[in-house]
Amino acid sequence: MKELLIRAKNNDVKAKEEIINMYYPLIIKESKRIFLKNRTFEDLIQIGIMNLLKAINLYDLSRGHKSFSSYALWSIKNGYISILRSEIKYNDEVSLNNFCKDSDIEIVESLIDENINIEDIIVDSFNNNEVISAFKKLDYGERDILSFLYIENEKPNLSKYCRIRNKDYYYCSCLKKRALEKLKKLFNE
Repeated sequence: MKELLIRAKNNDVKAKEEIINMYYPLIIKESKRIFLKNRTFEDLIQIGIMNLLKAINLYDLSRGHKSFSSYALWSIKNGYISILRSEIKYNDEVSLNNFCKDSDIEIVESLIDENINIEDIIVDSFNNNEVISAFKKLDYGERDILSFLYIENEKPNLSKYCRIRNKDYYYCSCLKKRALEKLKKLFNE
């Protein structure tokens, strides 16, 4: 390693390439840990390589070759931290978990419109004739379980259906799944 460092400090390109290859997995690992807007993963790798080359040029050989590994590691990490600090003001993404100004409500909660019912929108998007036609194509058991769970009762309860119909829970669970899959296929036709 000592000879490799001496050659690299004397601008031997092959020596620098060998050192880069030795530290490349570390550069990849550190590159995966950060995100910079408008920078690709390849850009981050290049920044890591430049930090390593800078470390080679600045390293004092009088300290011995054994401490170069930790010097290189911290040069790469600190290089990424430095660029993060310099570009953080340009990354204008905001977390949805931040709180709104003058409020105890998170941004994500303020985006939810409680006046909109997704279920009603979906139901309204289907033509009633399509639903009735698809429903009639199901067999009696499938129609019965879906009617009980989704039409006749406000709160669907499969256990209650099993008790009333005197059926096995596992059987009813499979029946419900099969009926919903069949309806899904009928709507996609």
